[in-house]
Amino acid sequence: MTLPTYFISHGGGPWPWLQKEMPGMDLLAASLQAIPQQIGVTPKAILVSSGHWEEQDFTVMSSAAPPMLYDYSGFPEHTYHIKYSAPGAPQVAHRVQELLENAGFQTKSDPLRGFDHGVFAPLFVAYPEANVPIL
Repeated sequence: MTLPTYFISHGGGPWPWLQKEMPGMDLLAASLQAIPQQIGVTPKAILVSSGHWEEQDFTVMSSAAPPMLYDYSGFPEHTYHIKYSAPGAPQVAHRVQELLENAGFQTKSDPLRGFDHGVFAPLFVAYPEANVPIL
């Protein structure tokens, strides 16, 4: 089954945990909350290309339990303790690397890379149960 591809705005920093401090995100929240219904099935995994992670070669996050990466500054202390415990997808990561390499791209695997706010902020809103593997 082919699932859709989305270009998703991640909003500003850890906005889902700052509703009072960052009002005006209702439209973004509603669009993210609608994704599971639009897809209609629970994905095997979600592949995210984050604008907050740059490498020379295609690099795939391959941890089974990705840590959190608080790649922002100046926000309230509690936003540096957010947990989004979605599992990783090492087997899917391996397949992504395989496909990229078969297409002629050099790739790397990074088992230490965690979820940056471009990943965990929107996916927390779309999948708050953190029950879909993410890479």
